[in-house]
Amino acid sequence: MNHPNSLNQLEKKAFRYDAQDGFTEFLGGILFFFVARAAMDPHLAWVPALLIFPMRWASRFFKEKFTYPRIGYVKLKSEEGKAMGRGMLGHLGIVLGIMAVALLVLGDVTSWDMWRKWLPALAGGLTSGGFFYLAGRSGMWRHRLLAVFCIAWGIACSVMWTGGFREAFSRWALGVGLVTLMMGVVVFLIFVKTHPVRDREVADEWN
Repeated sequence: MNHPNSLNQLEKKAFRYDAQDGFTEFLGGILFFFVARAAMDPHLAWVPALLIFPMRWASRFFKEKFTYPRIGYVKLKSEEGKAMGRGMLGHLGIVLGIMAVALLVLGDVTSWDMWRKWLPALAGGLTSGGFFYLAGRSGMWRHRLLAVFCIAWGIACSVMWTGGFREAFSRWALGVGLVTLMMGVVVFLIFVKTHPVRDREVADEWN
């Protein structure tokens, strides 16, 4: 009988094996660019949501084109919906609680202007949950680095930016998108250089 810790390590190893190509960061960076553009024009707010499914298809296409010929195919175990939902709600509650306490200390927690000013910091805290989730599944340092950057850049945009909240949020999304995209490109180039195409395709299936 397999020990739960051993199974967790195997799952993490499989996820890390599949995530070493950098496509998640690359596509995430592109999505953040669209978020930055949509923040400046309310009529485009629906565009990023529509890109989620095409990007999943694009990720699959690129992996079949570049990743699997080099490292083989890995079928990852899906997270349980209930567990993921509880994790998302828990992270949301923690971030909102920290923001409420911070605004209470800095000024008036009931002030809509204060919430708008610190919107980039709030967005950074919420977005960091996705990167911390990836870090938890892969154990990769770059995902933790992106999570910390989301928070730090959000705080910086809230503190330094004196324009409207749309401009501040757009600048935050643009910065996160640029860093995430660049990291994805660098990781992909390293991956291609260190993993030449195999002469014979090897398929590894995760059950």
